[in-house]
Amino acid sequence: MSTNNNMKFIPTFVKTSGTKSYTSKFKFQHYELNWTIEDFELICRSVKKIESPKFTSESLTNCQWFLELEPTCLTEDNENKFLIRLKNTENNKARVNARISFFDNQSEIRFIHSFVTMSVVNSEILFWKMSGSELCKKFGKAVPKDVLLKCKLSVFDSLTTVEEEPPVKRRKFNDLMENMTSLLSNENFKDVRFKLEDKEFTAHKTILAIQSPVFAAMFNNKMSEELTSTVEIKDIKPEIFQQMLNFVYNVEVEDLDKVALELFYVAEKYELKDLKTNCIDNLQKNLSAKTVIKTLDMADLYSLSDLKSECLKLLSTKWDVISKRKEWKNLVKNRSYLTVEVENMRQKLNKKENVETESNKSLSLSFVFRD
Repeated sequence: MSTNNNMKFIPTFVKTSGTKSYTSKFKFQHYELNWTIEDFELICRSVKKIESPKFTSESLTNCQWFLELEPTCLTEDNENKFLIRLKNTENNKARVNARISFFDNQSEIRFIHSFVTMSVVNSEILFWKMSGSELCKKFGKAVPKDVLLKCKLSVFDSLTTVEEEPPVKRRKFNDLMENMTSLLSNENFKDVRFKLEDKEFTAHKTILAIQSPVFAAMFNNKMSEELTSTVEIKDIKPEIFQQMLNFVYNVEVEDLDKVALELFYVAEKYELKDLKTNCIDNLQKNLSAKTVIKTLDMADLYSLSDLKSECLKLLSTKWDVISKRKEWKNLVKNRSYLTVEVENMRQKLNKKENVETESNKSLSLSFVFRD
């Protein structure tokens, strides 16, 4: 076998002059609708279909978005569906992310609080539905005269051209988090003070605004707190506010098992999504006969369907004990539909148990007759 001394070996890897980084960015068009429906109950009884005004937007596109409602009577025995559809004027298909909320005439949250992602086909999709009886129960004792519907909508526009980032050395993520943690105890550059009862807390407006859109709006508004750099808060306990600050500054939240419920309300108030998720996960993990009523109260109020379902299951298994408690009776005074939902869950669980029992019996018989 001859050897070719002139053979050249080509290296698999070649030395490059440097490393380049690229970024892909999604672009969305943002829309918002605040729609007050007067004489809401009368509308539900007498109108078959009603369209909202068009969503407001800074976009210059010709495509306009709106909601279409098909109401139904809000009575305890009406199983016909109340429908809300999302539409646009150009019959466009789109990927959207939307959030819808209903408020009563005092602007207090009532029941719906949901995120959805979907494709719009032929200008129309079913966005939300509920029977007239379910909707009636959600309002409690009486349907308010005027109802405010709020909807925030983000519509996918495009994926921008891949952009080359400058070849700079990036700081390690862990280093950045450590610096964030140290800032909480460092009074340098802090520019806002919070008063809660007999306690005071200091923080950085920029850090709070980055983490919370509520704080961002607060500091952007021309308000007395902005001029004095002091904000007075009356509806949060000092120790719970401290835990919220700990989370914002990447400091470990202590004793989350004990404060998850109260901390969730703070996370909801300031729209701290990750903190809300942590609280919900903790409440579900530690759900017990002792905590289930307060947890159900919160889960129902904020439409946390998974957590609420777990609460109903536990109530169903401990019903004889929990139903006699004073706190349960106080809860269902204004939300009697919860008793019905517990009974429905009990029937559902019993039906499932019966099916599993019959299945086990059939399995046992198969073993008896098998050689």
